[in-house]
Amino acid sequence: MSVPSHLACHCGLVYEPSSLLANSSMPNESIMCHCNVCRHTTGSLGAWYVTLNGAPSEKSLTCTTAYKSSEKYTRYFCKKCGCNVFVRSERDGRWLACAGILERSEESKGEGSHVKAKGNVTNITCHWYLDDAVDGGIAPFLTKLGGRNVPCYRTEPSIEDNGPLKEGDLLQLQETSLTQPSSSPGRGRMLEVSCYCGGCQLLIAPPPYNSTSEGWFVPKADHGKYYARLCCCRSCRLTLGFTLQPWTYIPPSQFFTVDNEPIVFGPLTKETRQIDKLSHYQSSEFVVRSFCSVCGATIFYQSFERPYIIDLSVGVLRSKMGNTMAGEWLDWDREIVSKRDEAVDEALVEAWLRK
Repeated sequence: MSVPSHLACHCGLVYEPSSLLANSSMPNESIMCHCNVCRHTTGSLGAWYVTLNGAPSEKSLTCTTAYKSSEKYTRYFCKKCGCNVFVRSERDGRWLACAGILERSEESKGEGSHVKAKGNVTNITCHWYLDDAVDGGIAPFLTKLGGRNVPCYRTEPSIEDNGPLKEGDLLQLQETSLTQPSSSPGRGRMLEVSCYCGGCQLLIAPPPYNSTSEGWFVPKADHGKYYARLCCCRSCRLTLGFTLQPWTYIPPSQFFTVDNEPIVFGPLTKETRQIDKLSHYQSSEFVVRSFCSVCGATIFYQSFERPYIIDLSVGVLRSKMGNTMAGEWLDWDREIVSKRDEAVDEALVEAWLRK
């Protein structure tokens, strides 16, 4: 059983010892929430948290922005790197940490060399609020974890009348949610994007690909869709706050403001104020990540070394058909995840890749 060494965001401004955790061993039990609020305030496809035994330090909290998403919860994200870090329950004062900020202790393997400790950061006990999405979101693909059957609920188990969803219903969602063609009625002319507070909104035009288009980001089966994949790298995890970062890959020419102006990317991104509340974080020499400065939702990743593609966090997509996975727009790759060697929730990765 591995032990976390600390909790931290990518830039390190938010840092807490593992003694802040109510349960200092791992995997730490957690519920994965698929509600609209959790997705649209983070950019993730689902949100799962671990319980703390008290409030984070004042030093950490002064480095965060607080966003009261409802009368029930206030959410906190790092002002500098945008990482979702904490949630406070306004009902009982309880504090939670976003599961992705748990850093595991490393095991030494020879002088000057380290390997990550094995095992899972979290143990998902159930999925809830699947009814916030017509397609059930990513939950139907994450119901077999480490030999366990993980139940899925339409809302919360405590208010559910009919118990968890039946396996047949979950299988039906699996079979249909990602296979909807780009010609689906109701898809809409443009794909809308918005964080929860609405401070970061934009539009995406359909793919410009044709029969001769080539590249890893061009779907083979349906050129009317964009390629999508999960990433497990440490940098994505510590700027999102969760262990699975969902990206879709879109040419910069297809992004527009709500006023139909082309969006500027590249080195001039930080100086261009086209999207009112968009903040930027230079996570490395050639990479800029962007997030909402009000609610904290992850929006963009762009690498100056591949300027022909912009990564967009899928959790802020607003499918007109009500689909979290936006299967009518996105072609999901379930053959591979990016940086699997850096995954810290291997059971989730294995479930996603299992067909």
